Amino acid sequence: MNKPEISVIIPVYNEENNINELYNRIAKALKDINDYEIIFINDCSTDNTEERIKLLCNNAKEVKLISLSRNYGHQIALSCGYDFANGKAVISLDGDLQHPPEILPEMIKLWKDGGEIIIGRRANFDHLSVVKRMTSKVFYNLLNFIADFELIVDAADFRLVDEKVVHYLRLFREKSRFLRGVISVIGFKKLIIDYQEQDRFSGRTKYSFKKMLSFALKGILSFSTAPLRFSIYMGMLISLLSIIYALWIIYYKIAYGISPGLASIIAGIFFATGIQLFFLGVIGEYIALIIEEVKNRPLYCISKKIRIE
Repeated sequence: MNKPEISVIIPVYNEENNINELYNRIAKALKDINDYEIIFINDCSTDNTEERIKLLCNNAKEVKLISLSRNYGHQIALSCGYDFANGKAVISLDGDLQHPPEILPEMIKLWKDGGEIIIGRRANFDHLSVVKRMTSKVFYNLLNFIADFELIVDAADFRLVDEKVVHYLRLFREKSRFLRGVISVIGFKKLIIDYQEQDRFSGRTKYSFKKMLSFALKGILSFSTAPLRFSIYMGMLISLLSIIYALWIIYYKIAYGISPGLASIIAGIFFATGIQLFFLGVIGEYIALIIEEVKNRPLYCISKKIRIE
């Protein structure tokens, strides 16, 4: 089987009104590419997304479809796309058209000039809420502070990777997936291309605050053990403060003949208990990740494929 020059992988969930526009803009952007494929990964949409993609498959030989058996989430769907992409380079972008297909030729040019990973970086923030901007900045700065690699700030899952990079991406099979972190630790020559993120063409975002928080937590726990080390430092600090407090009570008793009030002691107990419960929760999260990995279940199950070898 001949390898296409470019594979475009697009995870989609309830994007029925975006499919045709997305395809048309990608096809226009890749008009100078002789051979390419567009793989839609349908993450068990509940609307007519799958039917729209099937119609495209009937009319365009380069369009392919993978339908997952249930909703696995964006990162797993994206990983599925990498598993089945055959191109010499693989481009990933979202199905809501916030990642502009018009810059694909620029990505491809940087790749042909020697770049092995071309990372799209958001250059505009006007359309984002203040909360979104603040939480995003805190997350990137925190992860860069505690992790052993540098995560490119404001980078999304809008990227081009060479086929040899895809080979190694397929070796990462952890269930708790944070592909931006994987891309950062995997090495290879990285180049950055800035883009203007656009408003959604249709529909609404699938990332609630709860999902974003869960995504951030997975990223931190999957790529750093710093929270566990921090619990050691916090335990040492509290122990030291407890010793100092005990010495102060003794001094207070000798100097004034009375002991501090019960309220201060109770407050100290509640503080120490709260810290213990917090870090028990952190340990519990790591144990949960370990349990998911040792089960060794498949990343995803596929219910339907069209033109996928």
